[in-house]
Amino acid sequence: MRKKRLNKKKVFSRLAVATVLVIFFGAALLYLWPEIPVRMQALIDFADPEPVEETVDPAAEEHSDDKAAEPEEIDDPFEEQEEAGEPEEEPEIKEEEEALEEEAVATPEEDAARPDQDLKVISDGDYLLALVTKETTLKAGYQPADLKAVPSYMNPSYQMYLRAEALEQLEKLWNAAKEDGVTLSIRSAYRSYETQKQLFKDYASRHGEEEASRFSARPGQSEHQLGTAVDFGGTEADFTARFGETEQGRWLADNAYKYGFAMSYPQGKEHITGYIYEPWHYRYIGVNHARQWKESGLTLKEYLEEQPQEFE
Repeated sequence: MRKKRLNKKKVFSRLAVATVLVIFFGAALLYLWPEIPVRMQALIDFADPEPVEETVDPAAEEHSDDKAAEPEEIDDPFEEQEEAGEPEEEPEIKEEEEALEEEAVATPEEDAARPDQDLKVISDGDYLLALVTKETTLKAGYQPADLKAVPSYMNPSYQMYLRAEALEQLEKLWNAAKEDGVTLSIRSAYRSYETQKQLFKDYASRHGEEEASRFSARPGQSEHQLGTAVDFGGTEADFTARFGETEQGRWLADNAYKYGFAMSYPQGKEHITGYIYEPWHYRYIGVNHARQWKESGLTLKEYLEEQPQEFE
């Protein structure tokens, strides 16, 4: 009988100790619970750190003079062809930007002009019909004042910006394509003078200036700096001539002008435009002008040459 009492006391003592321990650790767990995800993420980040991509509000950038521009990741448009030993007739161009960069004040002619060229300096980059070619240049410090962020539902590759009017029409275009069963992605939009300078410098170092200038603009000569040019994608043929054969490319060729967008570099017109066929690259020039351009049958360069232009 006495042994039974002793066993009961031992069991009770163990249960009491266990209960106290459960209460103690439970209270500690509840207290520390909010910190657990943070501490776990810290351990993960420490073991496998990832780069932090920063986006910039264009409105804040206008009032900032000391923001450093981030380097841009650049892929070689000829890389796959060189490895395969194929001819370099239709280079694949992949120009990705990580953020909107602050413009650096510089002399455009120093970066854009060749020794034998005298470039015309465009007076007003805000002019929707500004003639941006290899014979003209935008000012290095030009940046549109009304840049707006491209919404995420348009599948941008990173945070991109476009001028307000162009973005409004781009949204209409994107929704119309969606209604027709075509999903578009935005691969590039506004691009700063400094970003274009780095892109062209990189391509020129790999392929020489003459070859690079067939598919990449010198700084000051890119329509992307206007904030009204868009590179479309969403296919396995992005940034290649084959994009024009996809349902996205065909839909854009047939319908983009209805929303004010014109293809800048059509097929077989390199001798006029100075650039290879780029069925993914469109520039906003206004709905009425885009319709007139479409009816004219001219390249965009030829059409703009017929419009009033002002140079310094």
